[in-house]
Amino acid sequence: MSAFVKVAAAMLAAIFALSGEAVAKPLAIVNAEIYTSPNAPQIRDGVVLMQDGKIVKVGTRSEVSVPKAAHVIDAHGAVLTAGFWNSHVHIMPLDLMGAKTAKAATLEGSIQAMLTRWGFTTVFDLASSTENTLALRERIASGEILGPMILTCGDPFFPEGGTPIYVRQYLADHGWANEEVSTPEAAADRAVRQLDRGTDAVKIFAGAIVGGDIGVLPMRLDIAKAVVAEAHKRGKPAFAHPSNYAGINVAIDSGVDILAHTTATEDGSHDPYGWTPELIKRMRAHNMALTPTMTLFEWEAKKVHQKPEVLAQTIKLITSEVKDFSAAGGEILFGTDVGYTDAYDTTEEYRLMSGGLDWRQILASLTTSPASRFGYAAHKGRIAPGMDADLVLLDGDPAKDPTAFARVRDTIRGGLVIWGKDR
Repeated sequence: MSAFVKVAAAMLAAIFALSGEAVAKPLAIVNAEIYTSPNAPQIRDGVVLMQDGKIVKVGTRSEVSVPKAAHVIDAHGAVLTAGFWNSHVHIMPLDLMGAKTAKAATLEGSIQAMLTRWGFTTVFDLASSTENTLALRERIASGEILGPMILTCGDPFFPEGGTPIYVRQYLADHGWANEEVSTPEAAADRAVRQLDRGTDAVKIFAGAIVGGDIGVLPMRLDIAKAVVAEAHKRGKPAFAHPSNYAGINVAIDSGVDILAHTTATEDGSHDPYGWTPELIKRMRAHNMALTPTMTLFEWEAKKVHQKPEVLAQTIKLITSEVKDFSAAGGEILFGTDVGYTDAYDTTEEYRLMSGGLDWRQILASLTTSPASRFGYAAHKGRIAPGMDADLVLLDGDPAKDPTAFARVRDTIRGGLVIWGKDR
């Protein structure tokens, strides 16, 4: 090899090395008050150093040296936690439809308003168009669009004759296929098709709100079991929309893992002041988790102009259910049902949850609990070396006011600020 070729090769190697170093430039957050996990003590004047999408070091300013090459975010006065999970969303807003071909800016703007603006670095979509949601997920994963990691149930499973009254027009307007299942065989076949395409769970409507004389239509138990079994064969979770006690019973008996809502529908068969200890004991025996979606009940009440005293009784009911379930050792997952609702601001959900849970329990519902429940505890849900650099910087301390969880300054995913002041 000539001297010229050797020099040229060395120069190219240096250029590539420098390029790689520039791409992998570390990010440091300094002067933060850090909650590394829900039960860990606060780190004051803390530093988190990230590189290549992972957390490298965590500690006090005296313990962690910041490289000169690092990009530094001064978080003085702010609180840092692990990235938030929203375990009940729907990829259904009009701006998120047509995800294969829609403009990236349109999709990203909708995602920001609905999710990343509120600190969500991972979300679980609990019913949408399988094809559309997988397309959106692929565009985010490719880096074309900044957004959260999306897990999805894909298309939901309704009982025969049980398409919920509140989504019938939406489904018709968007040309969705009939989501009702009438036999265990047909239900299992569709579950297999969706899971084989890459969905991460299934969602059954164990109790579908159809209105009229029926009110809530429960799913046949053999059909519910068929859907849940296909998910469990693949080690995937099953969610259920319960609506009432009958729906909860279908969910329990079919082996569902997560209730997508608490319940407030009166059917004359249960205590109007909350779930009975016997019911909670059965749920706990099956290791079920609960996503309360408490703001949903206020949102629905406003739609129908419900009397304030009726809404107050509903809030009292669902608060007692969440509190009693948690007190019995039940796992709570944070979720808001956004995408079905347009109540994107999470402030009210935190306010309502604080009626039955303390701030550490709420933080667990946003971080460690979903990471553990869905199999990501080894690299998500905590701030520690080796974990994914998914973080939320808050302008407020949730230990003093739980609604501070909604005051998001920066949302960071994989060491990149995907929304916020320091993007």
